[in-house]
Amino acid sequence: MAKATYIAGIAGILLLLSLVTGYHGSAGWTNVILFASLIAFVVKLGLALWIYFRNPSSKVNVSFAIVFLGQAVWDLGKFVMWLLPDENTAFIWAKVSYTGYIISVFFLLSFVWAYLKKRNYFTTVPGQVVLYTPMAIMILALWLSNMVIADLIPPGELAYGFGIELWDYAFGPLYTYFFLWFQIIPFVYAFILFVFKYYFTTRPDKKKQLMYLVIGSAFPIMIGIPTGVVLPAMGIALPPHNNVLSLIMSVFIAVGIIKYKFLSIQPVGETIVPDRKLDHQLAKEYEIDFGHSYFIKHEKSSEIAHKVLLTHLYRKRYGLIITAHNPSTIRHEYGIETTPIVWMTDTETEYLSVDPIDIEQLYETIRLFVKQVPNSIVMLDGLQFLITHNNFSKIIHFIRQVKSMVSRSDDCFIVTKGALQIPPKEERLLESELITLPRAKLVKEKAKAKQAVAKRRNYVLLGHNPLAQSIINEFEQRCIRPTIVEKGDILVHYPKSAVNIIKGDPLSRKVLEHAGVEKPNTVVLITLEDDSEIILCINKIRQLSEEAKIITNIHNPDFIPIALKAGANKVIPSSSIGGRMLSLALTSPDIVKWVMDATTLSERRLELAELRIDKRSWLSSRTIKEIDSLLGKSGNIIAIKNIDGLKLIPDDNYKVGEGDKLILVMNFDILPKGKGIEERLRKWCGKAHRRNE
Repeated sequence: MAKATYIAGIAGILLLLSLVTGYHGSAGWTNVILFASLIAFVVKLGLALWIYFRNPSSKVNVSFAIVFLGQAVWDLGKFVMWLLPDENTAFIWAKVSYTGYIISVFFLLSFVWAYLKKRNYFTTVPGQVVLYTPMAIMILALWLSNMVIADLIPPGELAYGFGIELWDYAFGPLYTYFFLWFQIIPFVYAFILFVFKYYFTTRPDKKKQLMYLVIGSAFPIMIGIPTGVVLPAMGIALPPHNNVLSLIMSVFIAVGIIKYKFLSIQPVGETIVPDRKLDHQLAKEYEIDFGHSYFIKHEKSSEIAHKVLLTHLYRKRYGLIITAHNPSTIRHEYGIETTPIVWMTDTETEYLSVDPIDIEQLYETIRLFVKQVPNSIVMLDGLQFLITHNNFSKIIHFIRQVKSMVSRSDDCFIVTKGALQIPPKEERLLESELITLPRAKLVKEKAKAKQAVAKRRNYVLLGHNPLAQSIINEFEQRCIRPTIVEKGDILVHYPKSAVNIIKGDPLSRKVLEHAGVEKPNTVVLITLEDDSEIILCINKIRQLSEEAKIITNIHNPDFIPIALKAGANKVIPSSSIGGRMLSLALTSPDIVKWVMDATTLSERRLELAELRIDKRSWLSSRTIKEIDSLLGKSGNIIAIKNIDGLKLIPDDNYKVGEGDKLILVMNFDILPKGKGIEERLRKWCGKAHRRNE
């Protein structure tokens, strides 16, 4: 109410200002009327465009825009007509003005029906033809004959008083015997419907919305019709003033639309009913976190969602239910007492409601609600209903918008599958946007996401030598395609599908940028021969990215702390490993042979694998001896790491448990057959490889 009064007050102040500053005898009062007409045009045009572009698909917005765009044309036509001294040109603008006015009068009925969601014969296609045919006849008669406006009355012939001299309309018989009296019907009809709805609605918020429309429509009826229609018909001429009255009307109705459109819902805590049984086990299974959006994919998704929501409402959380079902049915079935429910319907109802095609209103309703309360839960039950009245692309965009909004505001959005029937491709797209519940599926989705992240890693190998060649061979086994940066020629032939080769200096900033070290999730492996170049290379990478993971070999042990300080994540002292192997070659040649064989995959088909044991692992609680028996000749456990550290050749009776890591040598070509062991081992080891990537 205050906003409408404020805007209408501005119009009144402008009018008063024009009276004070523009008055210089008779010409001053004429300027006042001209100025008021121009202001009315600008404000009405602005309101019409603003309301329309808020949501062009809304019938309420479209009909409002047409009504007050017509009113704006009416004001502009009169303003230009009054300015022009030439009668012929002024007569053309008189017809322009009444074209806008005729359109606004007829479309006022459509606005009222759209606002109140009323259906009748005239809201059907045949009824609209019947309704708008007289409008078309009036406009044609206006431009092609003198039946509507016969002529213009020259300035000074009508006794307005105050020395006002303006062109005025001399109406023809079609106006006098039809439109003069017909134009009263839409305004009176709108006023009566708004008043009737105001007194009979039981919703306080609806009463506040309707108050604006009642006040707005009262101005042209209580003042405009007597002074602008009745008195002139009796031969009494008053100064032009209806544009100011219709301006005030447009402001009040515009504010009423905004309040109607965005359903400013006040969050209400759920009334706690003693001894009500809550399904806490179901809520645990369908556990939700704030800041996330969920999709309950179950044949009883609606029932599950309401029961889960109720458990959170009883924890003093605020909720909002948007549904395609009757709110009274939902409250009765699920015991939801006071939490606000918005009914998606295109029929007139006493409940909080939104037209299913008005997606903008639906989004703004959610946005305004979650803005008021942190950690609130919004539930959408009726996805198929929304898609039927719109299309899938529009609804998936709406879901993305709400998902983004709740993630920022730390609220929760739940969508139920319900009676959803869409093509599998569209359903997969929907599921990719939301987290699928119950929780078991959520864990699976998270695992898939981790795997996807691993596959998206960017591996960069700086330098090519025998060490780099062995790394590339290992990557090829794991289906990893690295980028190799080498300033010299690479004589080894690699398939294009196996590697991406960049010829350039690994110490060049541009080359490193080209290799993509700045990309998220990048792993850089440095295999250069010179330790000083390795240190310089680490510094260059760190200047480009703080996130890249750097793994390097160092030949001189004294350079290890320098490499770590420069920013390497892991340093492997290749010289000490080589020295250790050389010393072992003198005393224990069989050990050296075993290590070389175990790490030369191309010759022996062996792999070193590190496997983590979790709660659900089928090897959990088994002894080392039992696992060795299952592996047979295909693998050997050579070490185990637990909270006590790394144990080489663990005791046969040791039982592996959650958190343990097994280090094995595996040959996948000879996995044991039968009893599903082969399949489980492949799956088990496959997961380990993805984890290691």
